[in-house]
Amino acid sequence: MTKVLITGITGFLGAEIAQALSFNSNYQIIALKREKSDLWRCKDIVSEIIWVDISSNWEESVINLKPEIIVHSAWSGVSSKDRDDWEAQFDNLFFLRKLLSVAKTVRAKKFLGFGSQAEYGVFSGIIDEDHPVLPVSTYGVIKKISSQIIESFCQQNGINWYWLRLFSFFGEKEADDWLIPTLVKSISENKEMNMTPGEQKYAYMYVKDLSNIIFNIIKSDVKSGIYNLSSDKAISLIELTNKIINIIQPSSSYINFGAIRYRENQPMHIQGDNSKLKEQVNSFEETDFNQNLENVVNYIIKRNNI
Repeated sequence: MTKVLITGITGFLGAEIAQALSFNSNYQIIALKREKSDLWRCKDIVSEIIWVDISSNWEESVINLKPEIIVHSAWSGVSSKDRDDWEAQFDNLFFLRKLLSVAKTVRAKKFLGFGSQAEYGVFSGIIDEDHPVLPVSTYGVIKKISSQIIESFCQQNGINWYWLRLFSFFGEKEADDWLIPTLVKSISENKEMNMTPGEQKYAYMYVKDLSNIIFNIIKSDVKSGIYNLSSDKAISLIELTNKIINIIQPSSSYINFGAIRYRENQPMHIQGDNSKLKEQVNSFEETDFNQNLENVVNYIIKRNNI
């Protein structure tokens, strides 16, 4: 079995990647966690994972387990209030240094890290990997620096590396304060919610589709490099909201479009050109958006007893 270390496995993306790997008996998952980590996103596969306590000497424990592939999805300071917190963002660099040292020691074959559209800064439209990288947030700056560190370190140590710049994605187990869960709760409970006019478009990818693409990178012979990971289709926020309203069918809806002005330099279309990655992976499939959205809405309603 190929051993795969996943950081951030208790998070939204990490848990879905682990789920995708768990369906294939050729992989053994190793995961870092804290003593008080909430494992609810991994409850179906908890017993299949080799757990390493991050509060102890985790580097030595991981080295002894000798993972061949490292998937680094952990990141501190993801919430909007922490994205310009330098201390929170610097913590990510300190952890990355330790993780890369482990990768070198075990002679890992692949190292996958996750970037963000925030690395590109302010833009509007469909952009490819050659678009200027001009981050305006601390979060985006540290992501950019991390990609450069991973590229240089892995090249020097003969490790295949992948930096996947994520655009918008959604799924059943995303954080409660993200847009779709917030909309579902407000609409279901007939609560008032103020929004912008909602004309801005985002390329939302279903997280299970995203994790399957990542699995293809793990198992396939893919050229090292930076890749955009984005849906092919963009949807406006007003259209997305109306789809959710139609799924829930509340007695009334109190979504106030236009109550909030667009912020200065508001991007009106955020989408990544994914053609570079499509040339490398064997399968880049997106399942039906409407069905996926309905599944997500119903899951949120059930989980929150709305």
